[in-house]
Amino acid sequence: MEDALGKAMKKKVFYHIDEVCERLGLSLLDMSVLVSEGKIKLCTAVPGLLVEEGLYEPGPDGCEHWTLIDRSYVRGLIDLRPEDAWHVLRAGSQLIHHLDAAEGCYRRIISRGEEDRGFAIAREDVGVRHEELRRYSLLEDSLDEIVHQPKGSGRGSLPRYDWEAARLEACARIYFEGVPESYGALIRHVQAWFAEKGGKVPDESTMKRRLRDIWDRFGPNAAQQAA
Repeated sequence: MEDALGKAMKKKVFYHIDEVCERLGLSLLDMSVLVSEGKIKLCTAVPGLLVEEGLYEPGPDGCEHWTLIDRSYVRGLIDLRPEDAWHVLRAGSQLIHHLDAAEGCYRRIISRGEEDRGFAIAREDVGVRHEELRRYSLLEDSLDEIVHQPKGSGRGSLPRYDWEAARLEACARIYFEGVPESYGALIRHVQAWFAEKGGKVPDESTMKRRLRDIWDRFGPNAAQQAA
């Protein structure tokens, strides 16, 4: 079964934070918790920053020792450190002096004068890379299937929700009755279908992830029908 992001994501490389939250069914507060815990990584685009890269390690005196490896100009998408990403989402902006780096390494923005210290980032400038959103969405789908298995089930047990049948039901609703007036209406229809089967009904955020590609494909027809 094709994952919930589907073909609609193939041509994009960057998703604005509002679109990410909408796709995953999360609030900005939810997202700030995830980024602060390092569970999802935010990024932004820069026109060109002079960046110093190197290694650091604590010395016997308790001070960190920095070893320069290279200096270069960085352009395009850059990943933010969790603490900077949190401040951007919660405060609306943040002046950053470091970029995200592997453990034991650093990437520091080099100032070129008194008027050029750090790089200012606003909330409307941040988002998530295609690969990162796909990674997180697939991880969440895997966790859904594990968490919703009955207790004591074996490794080969079936997942709690029959998503293939649910997605087929969504397509059947569109085929026989036309495109619903909104994405929420399609979700409510499938939730009602789950309830009629007598099983547990998935939460809305999970439904949004699982049915997103279907709505991205057929949803625009709703606006055309209403016109």
